[in-house]
Parts: sequence; structure tokens; C-alpha cells
Amino acid sequence: MNDTAVIIVSYNTRDLTLQAVTAARRASAGLSAQVVVVDNGSSDGTLEALRAAHPEVSVLSYPDNPGYGVAVNRASRAFPAPYLCALNGDVLLEPGSLVVLRRFLDDHPPCGAVGPYLTGRDGKTQPSCKRFPTLGLALGEVCGFHAVFPENRWVRRFYCTDLDLTRPATVQTVSGAVMLIRQDAFRQIGGFDRGFRMYFEETDLCRRLQDRGYGVAFCPTATAAHWHGASTLRTTVREVEYYLSYIRYFRKHHGRVAAATLATAVGLLTLARVPALALKYLPVSRLRAHLLGPKLAACFRLLRQLPRAVGDPGGGGGRP
Repeated sequence: MNDTAVIIVSYNTRDLTLQAVTAARRASAGLSAQVVVVDNGSSDGTLEALRAAHPEVSVLSYPDNPGYGVAVNRASRAFPAPYLCALNGDVLLEPGSLVVLRRFLDDHPPCGAVGPYLTGRDGKTQPSCKRFPTLGLALGEVCGFHAVFPENRWVRRFYCTDLDLTRPATVQTVSGAVMLIRQDAFRQIGGFDRGFRMYFEETDLCRRLQDRGYGVAFCPTATAAHWHGASTLRTTVREVEYYLSYIRYFRKHHGRVAAATLATAVGLLTLARVPALALKYLPVSRLRAHLLGPKLAACFRLLRQLPRAVGDPGGGGGRP
């Protein structure tokens, strides 16, 4: 059995996934590692391209697109190993980075998960570790305060700017773009919570690891490039999932009142956005109507699902 399973989750990122596989193989040189690609229903030819370019790589396909966390859970059971690296399909690991992360976990037995230093496509630093979000921070984000004052002290603290991140540090959460996780700790907490489809699954995982007594760490001597991490959220399915996951996280870890408070703010913002979108994309042509329709549909879907997100009691780990 291999001692490290590198699980790359892909969804319509064919070219980047091919690069991610190549980078993961180089990054794990010197380890007994198996690279596994989990495709969540891509329609861009990812599976065919993978099988042609990397026939040696194991591939799992889930056309139902169960979400990132469930995909990792399933792959970790199909390819068991003492360590698992959960990796987005748009992340390119630098050579040797997995060896560095493995050595870190070997040298720090109380640590359950560790993440590397991340850069974007332009080489600029991306947030690689964070603190757990507070309700005040979330409300500031929803109300636009952080967009107007992006360097306020609450945001800086959230992104750990008060820590010396030029050296390894114990943190509350690392980026879900790439994490090396101790398998026994992952199994003890039940893996990723399947209720988080696209966002906050890593925040929830790190919180549950620490509740079980495991540490979470940032290791800057391991590096990776995250090409899509800085994309802007819009009124789309992704933004709906973001807000629903945000509320679910607060419901699970802070209770119904905190979740209801955040949901109310999100609901008010969404109600205000509907007429603003109608004015911005006034459907005077077929093209503008085509742009407006999905945005309004996303708003109405979000409004319908807010009560459910508040009422969701959360849960533990992630069965499929």
C-alpha cells in the first residue's frame, strides 16, 4: 500500500488538471505516493484527456457531482493510505513540496493537517491560512464594509497578518486548495462534512480536528500555485453556495441565533440586489435578458434556501 494518496478533485478544469497531475507527481518524488483524480462530472473532456496523457493515474468519476468534500471522502476510502493530500484541480504543487509537508507531519505527531504557502497565477501571495470567521467579520463582509475598507484590522487579523508566516506556525485553518491530512485523524472525525458542497468544508474540517485535540499548521517551506483562487464571486450558483455554506457553518458551530442573524443580512442584501440587477441588466434586448435571467434565478434560489440553512443542525463527518 502507498503511504500517501494525492487526491485531485476536478470539475471542468481539463488543462489545469493535466498540469496538476504532472506537478503532483514531481512534488511527491521520493515518496510512496499514488495520484488519484476524482472528476465531478466534467463536460470539457477531462476524463478522456487524463486517460490519454496519464494512463498510469487512477481516475474516479462521479457524474452526480457530489461536491469537493464527498469526492475526497470517497477517494480516501477507495485508495487508503496513512496520509492523504486533498488538492484542487487548479493547484500546481512545487517540486518536493509534498515531501516537505510529509516530513512536517512526521516531525509533529500532534498535528492533524498542514498546508503550504500559496501564490496566484501572477506569483503574488494568496491567503494560505486564516482564523475561524466570527459573526462580526461575516456581517462586515455581507454589508460591504470589508470591500470599502479592505485593510481594516478585523480582516488583517482574520488572515493572520499578525503572525510571522515566514516560518511554520500553528493556525486555526489552512486553505482547502491543498491540505496534507493524517488519515487516522481524518477518519476519527468522519472526513469532510458532506453538507458543505463548495465552501467552508476545510474550515469545518480544521475546527473538528482541533476539537479532537489535533493541531493544524502552516508550513511556508512547501509551496504551491493556486491559479483560480482569486476569482471574483458573482450572482451565480457559486455565490449561492458560498452564502448557504457560510450560514451552515455558523449554524453548526455557533448556533441558530448566529446563523439567523447572518441569514437575515444575506436576505436583505439579496432583496436589495434584485431591483438593482433588473436596472443594470434592463432586458431591452435578448442578450441582456439572457444575462439577467440566471442572476435573478440565483437570487430567488438563495432566498428560498435561507430558512433551510438556518434550520440545518449541522452534523459531523462526511458520508457520501
